[in-house]
Amino acid sequence: MNSRAVAAIALLSLTVCAQADERGAERAFLKAKRTEPELMAFLAKMPKGGDLHNHAGGAVYSDYALDAAVKKGLFFDPVTVTFTDDATKIPAARLLQDDALRYKWLNAASMRGWMGGGQSGHDHFFGTFGISGSGRRAIIEEDYLREIIGRAKRQNLQYMELMYGTSPGAAESEYYRDLPSSADMEKALDTLRPRLQKLLAATRPHLDAREKLASVIGQNSFTGADEPLTVRWIYSIGRLSSDDEFFAQAAAGIFLAANEPRVVAMNMVAPEDHPIARTHFETQMRMIDFLWRNLGKPNLTLHGGELTPSISPPEAMSDRIRKTIEIGHARRIGHGVSIAWEEGLDELLAKMKREGIAVEICLSSNATILGVSGDRHPFRLYRQAGVPVFLNTDDEGVSRSTMTLEWVRAVREQGADYKELKELARNSIEYSFLPGRSLFEGRDYRRLAAPFRDARNPGWTPNDEAKRLLVHSEKMRVQLRLERAFVDFEAKFR
Repeated sequence: MNSRAVAAIALLSLTVCAQADERGAERAFLKAKRTEPELMAFLAKMPKGGDLHNHAGGAVYSDYALDAAVKKGLFFDPVTVTFTDDATKIPAARLLQDDALRYKWLNAASMRGWMGGGQSGHDHFFGTFGISGSGRRAIIEEDYLREIIGRAKRQNLQYMELMYGTSPGAAESEYYRDLPSSADMEKALDTLRPRLQKLLAATRPHLDAREKLASVIGQNSFTGADEPLTVRWIYSIGRLSSDDEFFAQAAAGIFLAANEPRVVAMNMVAPEDHPIARTHFETQMRMIDFLWRNLGKPNLTLHGGELTPSISPPEAMSDRIRKTIEIGHARRIGHGVSIAWEEGLDELLAKMKREGIAVEICLSSNATILGVSGDRHPFRLYRQAGVPVFLNTDDEGVSRSTMTLEWVRAVREQGADYKELKELARNSIEYSFLPGRSLFEGRDYRRLAAPFRDARNPGWTPNDEAKRLLVHSEKMRVQLRLERAFVDFEAKFR
């Protein structure tokens, strides 16, 4: 037998071994589905790809905000249920001994205190941010990132896109001083252009320092995971701002996303059902369209369709997602819960599939904020239509959730099987805003780029061509990291 035949047989045996490992993991998954604790234990160890819809302000658990308030020596106002610098109020340390005060804070600052009683989940959820923020302000950035990134690593994530302030406060204050009228968008943008350059100049060293910190946290073994975790940033703007403020915010977000590689996109936040968000939606989309066309056409991910008839008129849901895509240039949609209310639904879904416009699914927050779960959720509608979707935490600290618990929901409420979970994980990197060539040909996860055809086999190592491609593509590097993590995970089930 010649050497070429021996090599072919060896490769075939490795491929068969990899397939057997996947079948073994699938059998273990089916067994774990018997109970939620067994399922959670299995999924906790499974590689999960990326979390691309994560609000840093909502990711912090209120327990840690309380710790920070005590450490900083803040005071607690039991009337407003917030922490303050006012020394006439109760010392924050008192909450460590007074159960009633502590529970009052924790219950108001997260969904911990919502039991589905008189207040809606929507109202309680959005009411938490001002309360929890009074404690979160005491958290230093290192601890902020240590909690969020550390938790992501413990959930076996490989990547995050985090909605978190990207520029120093002083630079932002200077940028937003004496804003021009947005009535004439051309003139307003001309006024803002010099400010945008100054904001960019201040943002770069700010992110340099943060990147060093995030890199250390993402690499550290204290998280219990040996593989690194890559973090990028999304600039957030507010739906409820005045037109002039919104225009300036959108200009900053779009400009930074186009000119600072670590800021991979812009998003907009705040309740989508709010009257200002509803009545100003068309104006805001026109502003985004104008700025996107004039400032470099970067990636945008926008909340769209976080609505139900209980909080929104049906008219607002009839074209919200479509216009967010067609006028707002969104490459990804956050939530997308109201999709079934869209006029021309079949054509819209076909467009999303054809153009690769993905949906960021947030099961826990959809259940608590909107009361949408199980077969009331459009997860299966998107899947049936071939629209790419993936799972996200949204505001895991407020929801008292984790990425593992999002996966548990996907299995128990949406019927996701093992191979589907792997596809969701792969989607989260494929439809991320990481630059560079994909590991896969035509977004077909069965077809790896030529130098990586055997990358799912145990013992594979990259050749020179593979190494060359990896140097030039961040996306490919993270995708390969995920594939190799699957190999290592499934090898445990031989």
